[in-house]
Amino acid sequence: MSPPGSTPTTHTGMTTRHGRPPYARTVRISTLFRTRGGQPEHVRSALWTLLALGGYFPLALLGTPSVLDVNGDMLVVVAAAQAVPFYLLRRNPIAAWYTAVAVALALPALFPVLDSDPWKWPPLLGVTLIAAYANLCARAPRRLAAGAWVIAPLLFWFSSIPAARAGWLAALVAIAVVADITRTLRRTRQALGEERELTEAEKHRRAVLEERARIARDLHDVVAHHMSMVVVQAETAPYRLTGLTPEATADFAAISRTAREALNEVRGLLGVLRSEEISADLRPQPGLTELGDLVGAAVRAGADVAVTEVGERRTVRPGVDVGAYRIVQESLANAARHAPGAPVRVEVEYAPDAVEVSVVNAASTNGGPPAERPPLEPGAPEGHGLTGMTERANVVGGELRAGPTPDGGFAVWARLPTHAAEVVGG
Repeated sequence: MSPPGSTPTTHTGMTTRHGRPPYARTVRISTLFRTRGGQPEHVRSALWTLLALGGYFPLALLGTPSVLDVNGDMLVVVAAAQAVPFYLLRRNPIAAWYTAVAVALALPALFPVLDSDPWKWPPLLGVTLIAAYANLCARAPRRLAAGAWVIAPLLFWFSSIPAARAGWLAALVAIAVVADITRTLRRTRQALGEERELTEAEKHRRAVLEERARIARDLHDVVAHHMSMVVVQAETAPYRLTGLTPEATADFAAISRTAREALNEVRGLLGVLRSEEISADLRPQPGLTELGDLVGAAVRAGADVAVTEVGERRTVRPGVDVGAYRIVQESLANAARHAPGAPVRVEVEYAPDAVEVSVVNAASTNGGPPAERPPLEPGAPEGHGLTGMTERANVVGGELRAGPTPDGGFAVWARLPTHAAEVVGG
């Protein structure tokens, strides 16, 4: 059996709950100028540069002669000087503001202002000053924005006609207040996003630890059985074997004593792991022989499940037996949750050196909300999706792959080696 699909991976966010890929979302024009996400940074920078050179600069060439007595080559220089603070708006709000202020102070001092215009700046420079002021108040720390709160009113007061001064002061105060609120909201969202990332990372870490604890509990019976067999064989050796020397008898006694101590330590450790579960299930752990009961429970819950076995069924080491069962169990639960009503195909192949398990479900056929998980057998541990299944495979030295199929379904494939020598230590 080969892994289904092209190259599935164990990424847990490959599809949404309703099977829609994460890239199937609406793209908005506003994402073009976002500082995070959206278009790559070099694309946004190139577009902004194009806007400054191809849009702002020509408009500055047209608007400047209506306010300042300048023409010829100097007009090109003046228009370029106005474009500099506009270009800096995205990159550096502090530099953009102070460059705009410097240009606003320099132009009326270097070039005569036409008497017919009551405004001392070219139109676009006034717009750039307002934009740079709002940008600084919204993005820079308050201690740096405080300087702009003082400079901007003075600049507009002395550069505008008396009738417009009160309106400009009110507008500047309103811009500062709105920009400060915007900055606070943005920083709050950023802090919440960082906290959400930390929470998700902690949830993933806890899921791994909890799943490993569940695996340890599942292997309790396995370890106890093997250790008990060592004790029994060591203690009965002097009665079963004849002609043992005193040294051999002492060695068997030491083996028995050491095995008993190890068994007690394992039971104590597993007792700690079980301490959080008051009603821990003490029945033997299920294996592939109980797969029919598991599928039957899923079918009774309304699932369309078919099972195929390839190769001759044989007894495998307990860790593989339990792990394969749990992987199928969690895969069926995930299929019921994310693709209710879709047919599920389970295949178990007994290869010469491994057990390979494949669970493939088609895309959901009803388009409705996810169904409830089918009931698990009493005492069955609640898994953690792909994280738990991956841990199940890793603990026995196997591998697990999972991902969407071309037809919109989902596939899980696991290979669990049947020889203990293949287990790779972590």
